[in-house]
Amino acid sequence: MSETSVSVKSTGQWWVQVRGKAYGPYTREQLSHFVEEGRVRPATQVGPSAEGAWIEARRVVGLMASTPRANGAAQAGANVFVHAEIMSGAWNAFMAALETLGNVCHLAPGLWLVRTQHSAGVLRNTLSQTLEKGDRFVVIDATHDRLAWFNLGPETDVRIGRVWNGPLREKAAS
Repeated sequence: MSETSVSVKSTGQWWVQVRGKAYGPYTREQLSHFVEEGRVRPATQVGPSAEGAWIEARRVVGLMASTPRANGAAQAGANVFVHAEIMSGAWNAFMAALETLGNVCHLAPGLWLVRTQHSAGVLRNTLSQTLEKGDRFVVIDATHDRLAWFNLGPETDVRIGRVWNGPLREKAAS
């Protein structure tokens, strides 16, 4: 890993390495958006090609400045519920990541309330990096009416979409 810094404008395309696999290419704007969402964190490996020359995102000049905290524009606090079913051995990593995201209150087995400055999407992206196949969770932002989930499957995605922003039932006539 190089200890030098690279300008985010020095290349037209960027690749992101996740668990040894390269994803991309992405534009500078896409990469900045991933930082804002929490999909690219300071230690995430990025580079100008899929073949290597990876560096930590924090070493890309100007990239991490696009995060809400760096801009001084962190969103107001949110009350977020997290429900997880962790079947793998990822429990400790999941809990460690959850506790970095805000004040955590354990409510019941697999259910937490988190007071955080992060969006539901950032929680999803951060927590999903700790999990394995078969693990799943849901993040419900009670403050901002947002929902994010991980590994629930395409059928559940469709069902959530139908209900979350769907029409309300008509009130039954008395």
